[in-house]
Amino acid sequence: MISDEQLIFYVAIPGSGWAKLSLLLGCCDKLNLNNTDRSPEREEIGKYGNTGCVHHKGAFWDPGMEFGKGFDDLEKNYTKESFKEECLRPFTDINDQNYLIRSHFFAETKNLNWLKNNFPNNKIIFVLRDTKLAWEGWGNAMTFTGRYPCYQAWKKIKFLDDDHPENHKGMWDLLLRHDKMIKLFVKDHECFIIQPNKTFLNLLGYRWDDEGQEEYEKLVMVHQFFKTDVPRFDAPFVFYNCDDLFTIQT
Repeated sequence: MISDEQLIFYVAIPGSGWAKLSLLLGCCDKLNLNNTDRSPEREEIGKYGNTGCVHHKGAFWDPGMEFGKGFDDLEKNYTKESFKEECLRPFTDINDQNYLIRSHFFAETKNLNWLKNNFPNNKIIFVLRDTKLAWEGWGNAMTFTGRYPCYQAWKKIKFLDDDHPENHKGMWDLLLRHDKMIKLFVKDHECFIIQPNKTFLNLLGYRWDDEGQEEYEKLVMVHQFFKTDVPRFDAPFVFYNCDDLFTIQT
């Protein structure tokens, strides 16, 4: 079994661009992430089948998805050891690398507190985004019943169509709930908030090889999160317990 600290918890609301942003983290040597959860079955190219840009790669852990069935309530559904086992299930090679565990439902305050209490030294990385932009982003790219990843847990009334107003309202309400909980955690804890421009990525040892260049250019040219090299608050990373990754000069 791996050490506790090899798990890095990754949290954001749907539509925040978190999946695409996590692909940048996968190219950072200082994070040293294990990517053996990736497979052709765990890729998503968007609602309209834009095969030129893979938006989602690798595993996600949430109710209704392939992994993380009980992640809506960690304390109720897992012991610390069974939680670690669930986190590692999609990875085909268990080694001394780190593991990015991506879950929207980590945003629940009870889950963040459970993670903090059971894994006090672990890194937590959030992505923040304006809720209206996130709602628009999710609606443009995803559906409740899309092939991958599955958002059935956000569907308020399962037998109604995806586009039924009640299901849209349920998604919006849960998105607002999790956004509020994330921001309360960030407000109450020492965190570092930064837009992942090139200078910042270089501090994390970003690999500007073919994969790294492709992932960065997808965000700039296709998703257009980052059009400048200076920080701006569109979809910034928030780092908690990550002081060893970079030095902040005062």
